[in-house]
Amino acid sequence: MQLNTYLNYGGNCAEAFTFYEQNLGGKITMMMKHGENPGESRVPADWKNAVLHARISIGGTELLGADIPGHQPMRSAYLSLTVSSSKDAERIYALL
Repeated sequence: MQLNTYLNYGGNCAEAFTFYEQNLGGKITMMMKHGENPGESRVPADWKNAVLHARISIGGTELLGADIPGHQPMRSAYLSLTVSSSKDAERIYALL
């Protein structure tokens, strides 16, 4: 059994996942835009480039995400990132 975290974004999912890939050593393994789905003709024009589903592997953990219409900021979900050195912690903290 595996439990994955799924994050909702308000239009910046691709930007966030690219940031995680470039700065946290992650690897984006899937990213599909709303305009690429089989029923894309029903997608509003301003959502065609928004992310329908994304997946990234970071340090052996899978993180999933999507851009969601009417997105609300998270109020009670937390992610904890563990690194192997103070140097890595300081570098990542400065980026965030």
